[in-house]
Amino acid sequence: MVVVKAFTGHIVLSERYSYKNLTEVYPDIHRKVIEAGASTATQEDPSVVDLLLDDNIRAMKADKKPAGINRFDLGGVRLIFPIREDGQVEFYISKHSRCPEVVGLTESISSILKKAGLKHTTLYDRSPMLNSRSTFQASAPAVH
Repeated sequence: MVVVKAFTGHIVLSERYSYKNLTEVYPDIHRKVIEAGASTATQEDPSVVDLLLDDNIRAMKADKKPAGINRFDLGGVRLIFPIREDGQVEFYISKHSRCPEVVGLTESISSILKKAGLKHTTLYDRSPMLNSRSTFQASAPAVH
């Protein structure tokens, strides 16, 4: 059995989608990311998690780029919404080290999007910060 590891797992929505299209599925995505990075900080203060969710949903409803989850105290798993030059909606999962959890979480989020009928592509280790590192290269991006 081959274990695939990655620093980042990227999801790029089809060109026809905007941030608003994520509004309905984002609570499930948010919960998955929080569960993957579960830490004592989130268990002690769930209001931080709820506040992040509310802020992100509010931005999505206004069709603006959400902040994602980019806090050290949330278990080391981050959900980043980069700004793309082509205007497509992208977000990615990252961790401080190459690990199978990034791949599993990315695939889990991809399943949520598939169930909602949102067409997207998944890629791994495509962050500009990884240019100097060797990266996992899939033979072709997975289009869903």
